[in-house]
Amino acid sequence: MVKISVLLPVYNSSLYIEESIQSILQQSYPDFELLIIDDGSVDGTLGRIKGIHDSRIKVISHAVNIGLIRTLNEGLSLCTGEYIARMDGDDIALPHRLARQVAFMDANPHIGVCGSQAEYIGIAGTTVKPLNHDEIRCWQFFHCTFVHPTVMLRKSILDNHGVKYWDYPHAEDFELWNRLGELTQMTNLPEVLLKYRVHTNQISYVHESMQEQMAERIIRQQFGQIGLNPTYEEYQLHKDFCHFRIQVHDFNQYNRALAWAHKILEANNRVQKYNHEVLNSVVSQCFTFSH
Repeated sequence: MVKISVLLPVYNSSLYIEESIQSILQQSYPDFELLIIDDGSVDGTLGRIKGIHDSRIKVISHAVNIGLIRTLNEGLSLCTGEYIARMDGDDIALPHRLARQVAFMDANPHIGVCGSQAEYIGIAGTTVKPLNHDEIRCWQFFHCTFVHPTVMLRKSILDNHGVKYWDYPHAEDFELWNRLGELTQMTNLPEVLLKYRVHTNQISYVHESMQEQMAERIIRQQFGQIGLNPTYEEYQLHKDFCHFRIQVHDFNQYNRALAWAHKILEANNRVQKYNHEVLNSVVSQCFTFSH
């Protein structure tokens, strides 16, 4: 059995797929299989994949497109490694990515999910994802806390609990972190281990409306677990929190935001589901980052 299964689902990624694959094949850590599932691409992606010859590559191709969620779950069932490393067909893994994550996971057996920061391709900057478990859990009230193709998962956690991706189109990873957070500890490493490509054909652009609908569904479920059911107005205000749009010089908005913040903290204080000090800090930062 290999140490790592790298799971790479692809659909119409011919522009970038070769660079993505090579970034895995050139990893400093050699003990992995690269499971590539082409989900019915019609742009020549499969031909480019088959043009790369390496014994660590396993290729599965679908005659028709069945969608990312079904493809991901198929991949989870086929991975044989102790760890599953996610990868996407338009991103670039830095050469030490797998080595760094395996070393961390081996040294921290209580950690089941390990992500990292990513450097953007196409725009300037890097991600600033929360690092420790409690911060990750609390920031989930506001946005997805992992860059999906940076994540390494402990396969035994998935197998022991029957964990798969659920039907939350274009936000399936966002939902997954909430469930996994109930089962295992999660972390993000502080260093950049992936170059994440930003372009107009990616899901967050093409399916932005659906992604926002799914995100609202996920966040509302999370609020439900602490006994909150936001009104339409409250959720619109919460979106301003999510995007750091609370205007401190807008007296009316600021007071409404302050009331909503207290409502979140009081609800959590009643049920003690999340670390109260951390949640208070996270909510406060939504004000701090505002202009």
